[in-house]
Formats: sequence, C-alpha cells, structure tokens
Amino acid sequence: MKKEQYYTAKHGEGQFHCPHCGVFAKQRWSHIQAIGDAYTTYNSFTINHASNIHNLTPTNGKLKESWTISFCEHCGEQVFWFNQSIIYPKKILVEQPNSDMNEDIQKDYLEAATVMSDSPRSSAAILRLALQKLCKQLGEKGENINDDIRELVKKGLNPAIQKSLDTLRITGNNAVHPGELDLTEDSERVMKLFHLINFIAEKMITEPKEIDTFYNDLPESSKEAIIKRDSK
Repeated sequence: MKKEQYYTAKHGEGQFHCPHCGVFAKQRWSHIQAIGDAYTTYNSFTINHASNIHNLTPTNGKLKESWTISFCEHCGEQVFWFNQSIIYPKKILVEQPNSDMNEDIQKDYLEAATVMSDSPRSSAAILRLALQKLCKQLGEKGENINDDIRELVKKGLNPAIQKSLDTLRITGNNAVHPGELDLTEDSERVMKLFHLINFIAEKMITEPKEIDTFYNDLPESSKEAIIKRDSK
C-alpha cells in the first residue's frame, strides 16, 4: 500500500495536514481583528463569565496583516500565524517517525520536530544524532556516521539510500559546525530531513520486514523447494 504523502502546514496553502488533528484537510483563512472585551457576560448584574482582560481598557481594530489565522474544516481548530510562521499550536509539524525505528531514535525525532519552528539548527543537530543511532540499528558501530555509510555501501547499499544518509550527515554537521548552509534561513531544508530519515527507515527496515513476513507465510513445502533450488 502506497504511503500517504505528508503535506506540512504552510502559510497561504488551501490544504495541508492539520497541526491539531493530523488530517489532510481544507483550510479557511482570515486576518485577525481585536474586539474589546467581548467575552465578558453578565447575568442579573453578576458576572457570568469574564475573560482575563476584564476591567481593563478594551481596544478594537484590525491587527497588522502579518497576523493571520487558518481554520481546519475537519476539526474546526484554529492555527495562528505571525509573519507566515505558526505561533500556535506549538505542535509537531512533520510526519510521525517510522515506528520500526528503535524507541530512542523515535524520541530524538520527536524532540527535533518540537524545536523545529524555534531553531532549525538545533533540530538538524538532533536529527544527526538520530541518524547515528539508526546506523547502529542497521548493524553498524554507530560511532562514526561516515564510516558506517562506507560499510553499508560495501554491503551493496542502494545509491538513493546512500545519498539520503549523506544529506542528513552533512546537514547535521553544518548545524553544529556552520558551513555554507545557513539553516536559520533555510528551514525548508531541515523539514525535508525528517522525510529523509523516515525514507531510510522505510527502505532499510520496514520493507525488508514486510517481505520477510510475506515469505514466512508461504507453505513449508514451497520454502523447502526454494532452499533446495538455491543450494544447487
């Protein structure tokens, strides 16, 4: 079954995966307007409900155009944006980690996702650590990513996987030791790293695991015939 593509929430887009409910849904957009103390209500001269600005001087008017809001048509929740960046909710804005990765790798992935909007550099550095652990899960030493990739290549690593590993490795290195990539200005590049680490896990762990499951479900007589064929 083909994996559903994940569409990150982006300012001004008509559809994306909602940061609240996680569903790919249509989004409605609007600018924001301040309306006094509209949430204070009275019942027989007694305050029935009051907002936290009760008794303070109210104000009305449109906020600057840099403040916008999107509404998810699936769950009805709102996302608040400032200068085209999400300020609420502070939630993970990338696809969930591949469940076949070790638990500590998934924790690193989620930590990187949590700090992504505030510090793309920190996010990339954490993902590099996750990659180092992933190499260890793949049977390598997990001490030096470059050496691990070299060993995987010797074992016949798919060139697409090798490129993905090196992309993650180099970008993560630049996050710690700044090079030509300015990750503070290129958060889109870091967002793609989450997809890359899931792509590596999908190809190196999940797909072989699924193939083994299908193979193990074959009748024993069929598997014995295959072993006999290959032993000739």
